[in-house]
Amino acid sequence: MAMQHEHWINLEEYLELDQTSLDVKYEYVDGRVYALAGGSTSHSLITMNISTLLRAHLRGKACRTYNSDMKFRLSEKVCYYPDVTVSCDPRDIQAIQHDLRYPRLVIEVLSPTTELRDRTEKLAYYQKCQTIEEYVLVSQDRQAVEIYTRNEKKWIYQMFESGAEIELTSIDFHCPIEAFYEDVLFPAE
Repeated sequence: MAMQHEHWINLEEYLELDQTSLDVKYEYVDGRVYALAGGSTSHSLITMNISTLLRAHLRGKACRTYNSDMKFRLSEKVCYYPDVTVSCDPRDIQAIQHDLRYPRLVIEVLSPTTELRDRTEKLAYYQKCQTIEEYVLVSQDRQAVEIYTRNEKKWIYQMFESGAEIELTSIDFHCPIEAFYEDVLFPAE
């Protein structure tokens, strides 16, 4: 979750702040810095469920699953900490580094403070990244998963709800939507 504390700094200052900060992670967009706040129980469970499912699916393959501790550096002007990222690019996998540059799949679990940025700003930046084949938005308020899939020069949007089978074509993965939401409690309607 992002808090609206903006500061204007250059990339080098951001990278130093991000490296030396012991208790806060920051995202960076064109000179603006956004402090990331902790998430809810549902956010944590959903992120862990997805990471666990994808890691098991990719075991022994040429792809790696990363959690929100791994920064995605889109450019010299944009750095994010997605909730779950998958990279299959040897430039990410075969190096010891502090950021990814060539992910195939990016997943964000929506929260009230990040949903607008996830749906607009991040969607636009992720769609410009040539290595990203899928961008996934996961609701934490109900069983709902939205997937944007690159299809040559177009992006195809799909919505999955309770009872559906989710398919991530970028990594040849599918599962019932309920697997993303294991142990998550929803408010009574």
